[in-house]
Amino acid sequence: MNILVIKSRHIGDVLLTGPLLSTLRLRHPDSHITVLVKAGTEAMLTGHPHVDAVITFPVRRPGEGRVAFLIRQWLWLRGLRQRRPDRVFNTTEGDRGVIATFVSGGVQRIGFRRQRGDKWWRRGLLTHTLLPRGGIRHTVLHNLDLVGEGPQDRHVHLRFAAADAGRAERLLREAGWDGERPLVQIHPASRWRFKCWTVHGMAGVADFCAQQGCQVVLTTSPDAGEIALAAAIAQAGHQPVINLGGLLTLKELAALTARCRLFFGVDTAPMHMAAAMDVPVIALYGPSGTYDWGPWPNGWAGDGSPFGRLNGVQESFPHWVIQKTWSCVPCGRAGCEGSKRSRCLEELTLAEVLPLVEQVLRREGLWQGTGEPATREQDG
Repeated sequence: MNILVIKSRHIGDVLLTGPLLSTLRLRHPDSHITVLVKAGTEAMLTGHPHVDAVITFPVRRPGEGRVAFLIRQWLWLRGLRQRRPDRVFNTTEGDRGVIATFVSGGVQRIGFRRQRGDKWWRRGLLTHTLLPRGGIRHTVLHNLDLVGEGPQDRHVHLRFAAADAGRAERLLREAGWDGERPLVQIHPASRWRFKCWTVHGMAGVADFCAQQGCQVVLTTSPDAGEIALAAAIAQAGHQPVINLGGLLTLKELAALTARCRLFFGVDTAPMHMAAAMDVPVIALYGPSGTYDWGPWPNGWAGDGSPFGRLNGVQESFPHWVIQKTWSCVPCGRAGCEGSKRSRCLEELTLAEVLPLVEQVLRREGLWQGTGEPATREQDG
């Protein structure tokens, strides 16, 4: 059987498609599985043990004329159709994926339909449609709903090469890591700035971990704003940190994360990468739901979500999420009233965060008792 899975979303979304792919392999061990994703996200699935091929949507090249790009798109679409898939699974509700599903010529074309405002022409492009299940439901399980009842493999896999691990270690060594101190990764940034915490808060957590003998490593994407945020955190702290902001590819970032004993950060793709490699996560959430986008504990066997409440501090071993319990959280908006600023994160204090950091450091055998234990009275 020739299977095509389409995910036209961002890095974290692509990574969390993994359990669907593993489940398809489990149920159809002799199938050929191809995944179609946006350019720039393919690193999340290359090397996946249950994927045969990863292809990307075409993007316009620098200096490429409109006509030349249209011709290349047409050739790409023809190549997609020549794959002749028996089954196509479109995992999102956007138009791009639905159109690609139809153009592929798949015999069975399976996807979600929108609960409201679905366009009439979309319904004819799919042979089997499903309404998304309501209520609290994690994204991993939402993807798995496409294949219905049956055996499932609920593990998220992320692979990197020896060369990726080698460069990550070389950068660590060059920055002063002795190879012995336990590594704690802090990833303070998201492509959406309204998901970020304060410089003061991140620097406080970095200092707290460093006081216990951990080597703190700051990471970000190559985005100039994220790099500047990491630099500000490094400068604001009182303990030395290694700042690798903007220096790592996605695969190298995965290799570095795999060396770490703890990941601390915000709701972003690297947080999902850490969870995929079973690195304990403490993640801060603002407008987003933890029930659908929380760090996935590999192999979780329940239904609904490993984070069953709408907000607050929650654990699904080995991961924790921290979120205000305000009635407006999560709002699902781009900051308060669409302002691009989130009070639920800006007003989150160190006093609310450090006791949990201490708890996880103790659990992971990283607590040395250096300095004062965190207390709820600590000034944020």
